[in-house]
Amino acid sequence: MPVNFERDDLDDFDAVDEAAELWGGGPTQVAFASSRHVPFYRFTYYADRLDLRRVGYELDKFEDLFDLLDEARTSHAIRINRLLHLPSGPNETLSGGNEIWQPLRARQIEFRVMEVLHRFGLSVVPPTLRRVLGQGFNRGEMNAFDIDLIDVFYWAALAQVARDYMWRDERLEEWCEYLEYPVKRAFGPDAVRRAA
Repeated sequence: MPVNFERDDLDDFDAVDEAAELWGGGPTQVAFASSRHVPFYRFTYYADRLDLRRVGYELDKFEDLFDLLDEARTSHAIRINRLLHLPSGPNETLSGGNEIWQPLRARQIEFRVMEVLHRFGLSVVPPTLRRVLGQGFNRGEMNAFDIDLIDVFYWAALAQVARDYMWRDERLEEWCEYLEYPVKRAFGPDAVRRAA
């Protein structure tokens, strides 16, 4: 059959390109997608998901807690910042905190919880959780409020993991309560319970 070069269907520029029309779901879907908020933890590195999965955790376990961070307002960040940094004692080591909670003590407990988790084969969990939480903010534009939010939500997420091992070490229950205190203080006493 002879080839006809005079008329080629590929040269029909007036025809609607179906692939271009449906790219991203079409015009109506694109408009809908741009108005919908997607939480930060849905865009985590797959390697981080695999690291958590390898030790028996899915990001879904932390979904409610991460949603709480995703919905945080400036007023929450201000409360947390005050709790972590306002002077509360006679010297520099007691800056932040109140009569029942001190950030320095929370950092000490953080390392004790990490030590216990390491003993149970979960050493990959703490750095992975911190990395996932760090993706919730624009790295180039992070401020002190963002860093404080990452810290306290990291402590709360670490406490969620540690609660799974309370039956193996009775100290973990008290430590988890201590680590969850800033989130409960800023977001309400039921915040962490809702996220559990």
